[in-house]
Amino acid sequence: MKKFFGLLILAVFALGACGGGDSDETPPVTQETDTTVEDPQDTSTTETPDVVEPTPTAEVVIPTPAPLIHTVQPGNSLSQIAQSYGIPIEVLAAENDIVDYNLIQVGQEIIIPNLEDEEED
Repeated sequence: MKKFFGLLILAVFALGACGGGDSDETPPVTQETDTTVEDPQDTSTTETPDVVEPTPTAEVVIPTPAPLIHTVQPGNSLSQIAQSYGIPIEVLAAENDIVDYNLIQVGQEIIIPNLEDEEED
């Protein structure tokens, strides 16, 4: 039996010497796998949405009020007209391009400015 163990030990050493090399390189580990690559182009079809045009809204038009016109009567003066409409004589004269307050004529049309509109500007 001693012989048997001796031969067994000898066989183990012999096999160990045959199988190994002194190389430091480790062989790369490779593994084959099945890989499916999808096409990068999108093949799905998308429906383009219906384009809905916005409904135009009605433009709000604020009518410009017709100017108030005073026709000069005999005996009228620019200061009387200004006072009767409650506006300063200077504003009335400027609106009508009147330089001399005393030079208005019968039948002349005087534009009466709307002071509320001028205050908003």
